[in-house]
Amino acid sequence: MVLLFSIALCALTLYSLRGGLTPSGQMAVAGFDFQGFALGGLAFAAAAFFWGPMYGLALVLSIMLHEFGHVAAFRICGHHDARFRLIPLMGGVAISDRAPDSQGEDFFITLMGPAICLAPMVLSFVLAEVAEPYSYTVADFFYTFGSVTAALNFFNLLPFWPLDGGRMTRNMTYAFWPSGARALTVLMSAALAAAAVAMQSTPLLIFAVFGAQSIYSMTHLDAVQRPMKRMHAFLAALAYFFTAAAHFVGGLWLILWFL
Repeated sequence: MVLLFSIALCALTLYSLRGGLTPSGQMAVAGFDFQGFALGGLAFAAAAFFWGPMYGLALVLSIMLHEFGHVAAFRICGHHDARFRLIPLMGGVAISDRAPDSQGEDFFITLMGPAICLAPMVLSFVLAEVAEPYSYTVADFFYTFGSVTAALNFFNLLPFWPLDGGRMTRNMTYAFWPSGARALTVLMSAALAAAAVAMQSTPLLIFAVFGAQSIYSMTHLDAVQRPMKRMHAFLAALAYFFTAAAHFVGGLWLILWFL
């Protein structure tokens, strides 16, 4: 019964994103992107080197799934040029040639990265239980994938700029206190840099520095993007906290181990 529920949850996720699964609604091979393939290979090699092949594969698959959630949401909002790239040691990035038209769209696109991972996370834990009597290795991989997916997305949902959690926190705050949202963005950026120094993480510090440079461009976006209505911001906050709580529960042991 639990297995059927998790499969149904995955099917419901795919159905809800049906308008963004492909750029034009059709599956087609447009060509081979050697640079993208090389970056993906380097990302896996780096992850496997630092955390081992199983954790490395789980991490790369989790990042790809997360970034595809952003891309699918971009396409639903009319950005058919959306794509993503894996970046070794840094994760991935979803790209579109134009910014979302409103902060509501920006929130939706940002949320769908972690949100698309919820159903596969649940399914992987269920498959781990199903596979354990037959193959410990297979079960261990499913459990590892579920845990890595949950922990990775929970970290990404923390209110640090420019993580997804920081972007969504800024959008929600802007609906109630526009001037405070700008100050909060600077504070979240400084908090991420401080966390990177405390953790002695060079990749995270580099990410924080590049993120800080994007704060200036947000002033321009504020002038052209429609802010969320306060009721929409309240509903957005509920979706944000539910997604973060679900990933926290799923990745709890890995989060505690990391801390």
